[in-house]
Formats: sequence, structure tokens, C-alpha cells
Amino acid sequence: MKTRLITSFFATGSNVQQLYDTLSGRKERFVVKGNQVRMLLCGPTVYDYAHIGHARMLLFYDLMARYFRSKKIGVSVIVNITDIDQKVFSKARAAATGPAELASKFIDELLRDLSSLGIDGFMLARVSDHVTTARQLVAGLLQSGKAYSAGGNVYLDTAATLSLGMMAKMTKKDLDDCRLDISPAKKSPSDILMWNASESFDVSFRDDILGSGIPWWHMQDASVAMANYGGLYDIHGGASELVYPHHESHLAQLQALTLRDRPVRFWTHVGLVRTKGKKMSKSLGNTVAVRDLLKRYSANALRLYFYSRHYRDDFDFSESDLGRFQRIDDMIASAMNSRRLDGRKMAERFFDRIEDDFDTPGAISVLIEGAKSRSADLGTMVSVFGLRY
Repeated sequence: MKTRLITSFFATGSNVQQLYDTLSGRKERFVVKGNQVRMLLCGPTVYDYAHIGHARMLLFYDLMARYFRSKKIGVSVIVNITDIDQKVFSKARAAATGPAELASKFIDELLRDLSSLGIDGFMLARVSDHVTTARQLVAGLLQSGKAYSAGGNVYLDTAATLSLGMMAKMTKKDLDDCRLDISPAKKSPSDILMWNASESFDVSFRDDILGSGIPWWHMQDASVAMANYGGLYDIHGGASELVYPHHESHLAQLQALTLRDRPVRFWTHVGLVRTKGKKMSKSLGNTVAVRDLLKRYSANALRLYFYSRHYRDDFDFSESDLGRFQRIDDMIASAMNSRRLDGRKMAERFFDRIEDDFDTPGAISVLIEGAKSRSADLGTMVSVFGLRY
């Protein structure tokens, strides 16, 4: 298979894309294989409207995809949509509707929000459409001896999983002390629940080997990865809060299923959006809906606001700061509508920043400078940022 390094169109070839990998804990060279980048993102649980924490994560990967496409590299982006979850079941009961109907409603609303934000080219994958795959995968791991039944559930045996805890920088004692999915029948506290047949849910799926139950959270996402990419792909993305236990568990399952130590080449994580120091979360009731914010500010302003922070950093949401980027959006719009764009070339500097682990704060500084000077490269920079004028 052919491989090539991503280099700037405007440089001599010495600039190489650097991307931070959470598993290794450092920036590494990103090599494109076969002129195609395959990405899988952990999307929202669909029981309510998308909030700006979701928007920040999805807008970052939209930028990443736009960057690759600007280099004439094909990109496949699959967003995992969780619609098998107790929060979906509870909300459906309260609304006197079925879980599938409730999830479908909020998936439709999510699609509207993505369109409003200017995000396109993402493929949504409902985990409920991958239950058959999950059943087959769990049964296969059970039959191969990599998983075991205990208390009616099926767990992945992590005894031979040497990388468990590496992504979250946790020791074996740390993992044991967390005691997730507590069961006296588990061989080890860190073993991963894959099929839950011991609890009662509003929906369940019958399997002759596994019994009636549901694929658990981590296996739901692993099933999407296996069904669409054979479990082998370039970039996995999501919010930083998913590193442990979700992405640690996801990786352990893919290792067992693919027999590869590194089935995913890069693990990337976007920092949290906070409200008064607390994580923005639907369960905490402190969210700001995307659609509500877009009634007062442009999608361009929201993009610029998020891109003014490095994607790996947490930050506190400030509507007054967002207002400042609305004014910057107006300034860029004025420059884009100008009949004369003949300032100095600036795309090389812009891509230098993008290619250093997506340093969007640095890239925005170049963009603003380019708008003020009416740079001939303004359109290129605007396109990578996904701004619409």
C-alpha cells in the first residue's frame, strides 16, 4: 500500500502534519495511507437536543476533515450515535413513546443542527442498527476463550491486555480501584462488560448463546467500528471525558477482535466546554443548546470562538467572548466581499499552524491578519475553517 506524508502545498515538503495521540501521550507524525483517512467519532446519546459541547467536538473534526480534503486526500467520517442507553429509555417512558421513536426524533434534530453549523460529509451510525454485529462479535470472543460468562453477563477477559490503562495513564491498581461494572463473579475488577443480560431494560435482544440482553456501551461502538472499518482505521475521536473507561475499553475490544496491538492509529480527544467551572452536561442541566445560540450568533462566529482555543484544552463558555467573534466574523465578511484581494500570500503560515497539531488559535491570528490585509489567500483559509460567506 502506498503511503505519503502530508506536506504543505506551499512549502518545500519539510512541513509534516503533527498530531497528538492520547495513547502515546505525544505528538507524532501523521502518515496518510492510500490517500484516504478513515475516522470514527463518538457522537451524542440521542435523548435531547445537541448542546455546544457536542458542537465543539464535531466542529473540530469537521475542520480536520476539511484540512485533509484541502490536500486532495479522501476522508471518511462516521459518527457513532448512541440510541441504546438508559437515558433514552427513561426519557421515552416520560414522554409516553418508544425508545426508537424518541431516538429518531433527536437524530433528525441533530441533523438539523449539523446543517445549521455547516457540517457536512459526516455519516451517522445508530448503534441499534449494529446489534446483530455485536451479538456475533461477543459470541465469537466467548467461544474463543477471550471472554467469559458471569452472573448472566459476558465480560472481556483483560488479563492479557497489556495496554489497558495506557491511554488514561492509569496503573493496574488505579484500574482495580475504579471497580466499574461491579460483579462478584468477575475474574478481575477491570474486565469489560460487553453483553448485559442480568438487568431489566425497556428493550432487549434475544440470542441463543448470550441470552436476552443488550450490547453494552463499549461493545456498541466496537461493533460500529468492526462493521464499517473492520476495526482498523486511522483516527478515533471524541470528548476527553471518554478516555476512561470508554475508549480504553473500546481499544481492548478491538485488540481482541482484530488481533492487532494498534487497530486505531491515532486516538484524539477534544477538551470539555464548562459552565462556571463545571462540565457542560445534559445530566447536570447546565447545557446551552446549539439551536438557541444560533438564534443570536452566526455559525461562523461559533466556529471562530471554538477554534480560538486549542482543541485539547478545556474552557469556560462565555457569551461575551462569543460576541467578540461575531464582530470578527463581520470583519472577515467585509474582506471577503471586497473587490480587491491582492495582499501578501499567507497560506503557508496558516498551514504551518494547522499542521502543528491543529493549532487553530495560531491559525486564526493569521486569518485575521489576512482579512485586514486583504490577502489573496483569504479564501483558502476561510474554506479550511468552514466559514460561509
